[in-house]
Amino acid sequence: MGCCDKKQIVNNKVSGDLDGLICYCFNHSKQSLFDAIHSNNEQEIVNDIKKKMKDPGCFCETSNPSGKCCMADVMGFIKHHKGGSL
Repeated sequence: MGCCDKKQIVNNKVSGDLDGLICYCFNHSKQSLFDAIHSNNEQEIVNDIKKKMKDPGCFCETSNPSGKCCMADVMGFIKHHKGGSL
């Protein structure tokens, strides 16, 4: 089964909904990022994404339904769930 054969929940809105992925290239879910925020480990996910963006590289244009990089969504999600402060 290829990556395009899987059905995924598409929902990049910053809301209370924790279903679906926040990073489509590297399979980070909203729930895992939410859990990391509440254990003060969100920077580990951010660092993982940034590292993988360099090597092997991201493919947001084809993997993210919005066609754009997820980093703004990731940082917005963190800011929202940390009460507006980063």
